[in-house]
Amino acid sequence: MTPVTDARIIAAVEAFFHRPDVCGSMDLLRRRLPDTARIGVAGGALRNLIIGLLHGSAPPTRDIDLFVGGVKRHFALSALLRDQPTESTGLGGLRWRPPGSAFVYDLCLLPNFVVIKTFHLGATFESLLASIDFTVNAILYDDYQRTLTENGCIGAIRHRMIDFNSTLIPGKCLIAYRMLLIGHKTGFAFARPVYQFLKQQLDPETLTQLKRVLRAKVGKVVAAAILAGLDALCRTPTYEAYLLMRGL
Repeated sequence: MTPVTDARIIAAVEAFFHRPDVCGSMDLLRRRLPDTARIGVAGGALRNLIIGLLHGSAPPTRDIDLFVGGVKRHFALSALLRDQPTESTGLGGLRWRPPGSAFVYDLCLLPNFVVIKTFHLGATFESLLASIDFTVNAILYDDYQRTLTENGCIGAIRHRMIDFNSTLIPGKCLIAYRMLLIGHKTGFAFARPVYQFLKQQLDPETLTQLKRVLRAKVGKVVAAAILAGLDALCRTPTYEAYLLMRGL
């Protein structure tokens, strides 16, 4: 875990969490959680803030990923927010839509985060940051300590490159969906290990499953565009040829 020291990034993150709709939602959650609980924010919302700072524009942020530590695996998030609009997510978390907020909050208990649970890791923010899928997402805001740490996230965003942050992969279809979706959202290129994964690891069964997931998650039009990009990548004979295709 490397502390973020860039004053612009720290100021942007602090300003984001002081937005009235964000601050109000986070305050409500803090009040209802037990005193032992800790909230970590990771992934897309922070990534998009940094993309905007470094490159002038960024994908729109529609959801905020929250990880709740300091509680047991079976802690009832749904009971905590029983008077709020919520729905269960596919990976055992809770999607919360605070009234009046521009953002949806995806809540996950830290011990139930898919990589931590699958590979029996410690339910800590250190384990979370180490097990996040890609470097462009490997940044964590500790809401209790008000600290920001990363694993190569800022450098990856600066170079517009999607690379693995963790070698622990809970499922080929899930990780392929994630890498393709992030590539589509950001327009970033894939680093060599990610390129090789897409070319070599997507067997026909996984590819069929991936197509179904993409169409269900993002719709037929966006799925077709993403799959066309995957097809173009797979037709390149080498990574160097892929980079040339990308204009790099």
